[in-house]
Amino acid sequence: MFDFVFSSVMAVQFVRNTHYFFSVGKDRIIKYWDADKFELLLTLEGHHAEVWCLAISSLGDFFVTGSHDRSIRRWERTEEPFFIEV
Repeated sequence: MFDFVFSSVMAVQFVRNTHYFFSVGKDRIIKYWDADKFELLLTLEGHHAEVWCLAISSLGDFFVTGSHDRSIRRWERTEEPFFIEV
């Protein structure tokens, strides 16, 4: 079912007006979920340590994550159905 049951989740945030959400945690991975289907849609990697927090823009077109590796990363939606690191 939910992958994050087995790892320490530090933050969860829903995308406004949708049934999609992101989770981040100690596994250093950002996960994008469909809450209706209980399905993991995408995993994003880029941080070198635990990811502690995230914030999603009001339009849902980008989000920002903060990590114990002392980095803040901005992730943007592209023409493709996934996010890339900027």
